[in-house]
Amino acid sequence: MRYVLAFLILLGGCGASESFNPQRWRDANLDTRERANMVGSLIKAHRLDGMDRASVVALLGEPTPTDKWDGSEMIYVLGPDGSMFPIDNEWLIIELDQQGRVSGYQVRPD
Repeated sequence: MRYVLAFLILLGGCGASESFNPQRWRDANLDTRERANMVGSLIKAHRLDGMDRASVVALLGEPTPTDKWDGSEMIYVLGPDGSMFPIDNEWLIIELDQQGRVSGYQVRPD
């Protein structure tokens, strides 16, 4: 039983965290978790709330073309979800208000 507990503790600590780098974000291999590993740092280092669309694009590049989350204008794929057998992706969804400024954002799996 203690081996199972040790394995679960190790598994829980496997989530990587990297400093946000705009160039690495834009050049990231979307089949990896490179962006997912940077998203926490992105949110801490850059105040997205209130940014206009052009500023977000300057920072992150153009949004990922997708038909998911109809009605959300700015969506960025973060890469495969963090599960042991990833079959879905994680996404950064950025909502804009009527003035075209960030009113909220969230990280979600599909």
